Amino acid sequence: MPLRLRTIRYYVILLLLLPCFMIAAFAQSGDSGQVGALIRQGAQAMHAGNAAAAEAFFRKATVADPQAAPAWLDMGLAELKQGKVADAMGHIRKALQLDPNAPGAHLFLGIAEYQTSHPDEAIADLQQAIQQDPKNEQAYTWLGIIELNTGHPEKATGPLDRAAELAPTDENVLDYRVQAHLAVAKQSYGQIYKLDPTSWRLHQLNAVIDAQARDHQHAIDEYQAAIKLAPRQAALYEALGWEYRALNENDLAAKAFAEQLKLTPGSPIAMYNLASSQVENGQTQEALPLLEKVVKLYNTPSQADYYLGRVLAAQGKYSEAADEFTRAAQLDGEIRLRSWYELSHIYRRLGQKQKALDAVAKYQALKQQSDQASARNVQDFLKLNHANSAASGSGQGQGQN
Repeated sequence: MPLRLRTIRYYVILLLLLPCFMIAAFAQSGDSGQVGALIRQGAQAMHAGNAAAAEAFFRKATVADPQAAPAWLDMGLAELKQGKVADAMGHIRKALQLDPNAPGAHLFLGIAEYQTSHPDEAIADLQQAIQQDPKNEQAYTWLGIIELNTGHPEKATGPLDRAAELAPTDENVLDYRVQAHLAVAKQSYGQIYKLDPTSWRLHQLNAVIDAQARDHQHAIDEYQAAIKLAPRQAALYEALGWEYRALNENDLAAKAFAEQLKLTPGSPIAMYNLASSQVENGQTQEALPLLEKVVKLYNTPSQADYYLGRVLAAQGKYSEAADEFTRAAQLDGEIRLRSWYELSHIYRRLGQKQKALDAVAKYQALKQQSDQASARNVQDFLKLNHANSAASGSGQGQGQN
């Protein structure tokens, strides 16, 4: 089964553009001094699409006045726009130290924390953003997205319903509300259909249903139909790529993820999607720089370490590969099993026999646990199916009497 990082999905591009609007508010703060001038210049650069230049102006503003919270926050937002998530978090936190009520700081810090796989911290910051501004539709939406993507849909419905109340015409909010709340899904997609009977989202919904039924080819057809209607939606290319991965068509998956990356440059999710598909397709040289960026950006064990380990092993860099597989082995699930399997081979190549034997033993123990868990699931299913059949047979017998 393909390994995928947790994804922010439809909101990545939209929310990375929001700093442009927030910075404008700071630029209108009325500060006519040097710091105010630098912030206004930075705002102009952001609106012109030059985040690097904006960052330079905001950095000068922090030097001119190290106590200027808006300058630190704006610099963090400019860095976030460029995909410098770790730097952005540090500077947004600095702004909050100087001004605990800095507008938008908790919201964007929460977004950055989620992008770097710290969902608990992200949830805490988003809750603070909501407490600070109870009508912050984006904070409710992101809180719902994170709860949904971390396996807590029951906690996602409340924030997404509230976000939908605050932004009833926002199709992105409705989209996430659909996934978290089936009853709301029918209502929301019905509203979309009334607004536009040819909506690409209807094809997307059909694709999701097909994918859940493991009808991957029909899901691919639906995503391709959606892309024809909405060729600038990065999430459609991402979903299409994973459907190709499900069919082991890694060359087509790589092409889909390449389109996703074009639309979301700097996104670690898009970089991972493309690079992991390239590795599966034997394109290790092309995958290397992308995986190195993702590993550096996350700075915590992730599936990217596993794929980087495979690339390094293919290049004969066994010691470095062992380090990456060791990091990946800290994760749960299938990725942990795969990593110990790879380590058993890497240690043999390094001549470290005892480590190789230990890795084999670890792999076998994990494999046995996995097989036992699968067997229990099958047994539970058979028991449930037998019970349902017995109940059905009993009901039929009563009806015949």
